[in-house]
Amino acid sequence: MNTDFSTTNIAELAAIIAEHLQGQGIEVVLVGGLAVEIYTENLYLTNDIDLVNTNYQEPNRLHSAMGELGFRKKGRVYVNNSTDIAVEFPSAPLSVGDELIKNITRKKVGEKSIPILAVEDVVKDRLAAFIHWRDRQSLVQAVAILLKHGLTAAKFKNFCGREGTMAEYQLLHKLHRQAISKPINSMADLEPILTQLLLEEI
Repeated sequence: MNTDFSTTNIAELAAIIAEHLQGQGIEVVLVGGLAVEIYTENLYLTNDIDLVNTNYQEPNRLHSAMGELGFRKKGRVYVNNSTDIAVEFPSAPLSVGDELIKNITRKKVGEKSIPILAVEDVVKDRLAAFIHWRDRQSLVQAVAILLKHGLTAAKFKNFCGREGTMAEYQLLHKLHRQAISKPINSMADLEPILTQLLLEEI
């Protein structure tokens, strides 16, 4: 089995790992930064793969399966000497904020496909990170996904209300409204808009 991933891009590697694990009876779903990268069409870039094991397999089975691909455990992540990409397995259950996820989708990656959170749930995941941890980058990522997929802030009003307050929703709404009127080519284009809005809140 090939364990040299020096020329494999991160999305392809995630698909290879997911397919391999599935062959070992280990079901996983892609979440986190790479899900954002895929849905923003590379507006956001990451070097980490986050996969939730949704059928709760024993850690030793996961460890053995990853070892077959040349990955070894280093702290919380799995690493491979041929690539800088790290793989982490956040704890199940699959959820965004307090919502349990029942439905997922698949994204085509080359000749393979990977199980991944639906686009709306990736937005919710980023919003939850902003609401609970005040992670500004997560709010920027959420808006980038809205822009790429023609989603409205209003679609997430109830979620913001359940997870936090209407203040977070209003900030999302303002950031999205300003962003759609400007050419956004990278996350760096969104960050000054958010900074200005946060200054106005003070």
